[in-house]
Amino acid sequence: MGLVREIVSLGRSARMGARLKVRQPLSRVEVVLADRTHQAWLEEHAALICDELNVKQVEFPERADQYISYTILPDLKRLGPRLGKRLPALRKLLAAADGGRLLAEMESRGQVTFALGDGPVVLEAEDLHVRLQAKPGWAAAQGRACVAVLSTELDDDLLREGLAREAARVINDRRKEMNCRFTDRIEVGLATDSAEVRAAVEQFRDYIQRETLAVAIHFHPIAGAEAAEVEIAEYRATLYVKVVEVDRAE
Repeated sequence: MGLVREIVSLGRSARMGARLKVRQPLSRVEVVLADRTHQAWLEEHAALICDELNVKQVEFPERADQYISYTILPDLKRLGPRLGKRLPALRKLLAAADGGRLLAEMESRGQVTFALGDGPVVLEAEDLHVRLQAKPGWAAAQGRACVAVLSTELDDDLLREGLAREAARVINDRRKEMNCRFTDRIEVGLATDSAEVRAAVEQFRDYIQRETLAVAIHFHPIAGAEAAEVEIAEYRATLYVKVVEVDRAE
């Protein structure tokens, strides 16, 4: 489970870096493993990873090159005293190097060699700093055991599902403000000019009702319910919640 926790932690870090809300579903996460020994076990627990990261699919590609690029920089504190005037030439070679291939060579051999004008330089992992950059459409974070790469492209269905999840959160927050019991059934009125919110509620009505114990959701005020001004993502709405059935069992 430690590997699952690392994948989830990296995925959440990538989300934060891309400023994607946790409630916004994403299409998939690509997990590039340093050691594929436990891949079969991870595939059996893919549903858990999907749930924790709010993604639809988990894939395990062999390489991350198509999703990310690497910038390799020298560790100046280590290499400065050692190389002296040779350091600028090494920096130039590192800037032009294929970061992915360099890291693969470092992983397989434990070191890499660069030919400078006055002789070779052998570098170990501690001599280099690696900076990861996700390619357009992706967000990535790297750990010791893997790289987690999230797809950041959002289609209409994903955007609507994200709005529906926000709507469910807002309604449940209102339930708490009203001190509703856990089993109270409610009727919901959601008055809004946002076509996006209305479309999301229509498409994911069953999900919202299941999450909030709503027996019905309307797009108009409800008689006898207090109005509450709310925001669903960036959209404004007026929310009406009325308890219609109370479980009085002690």
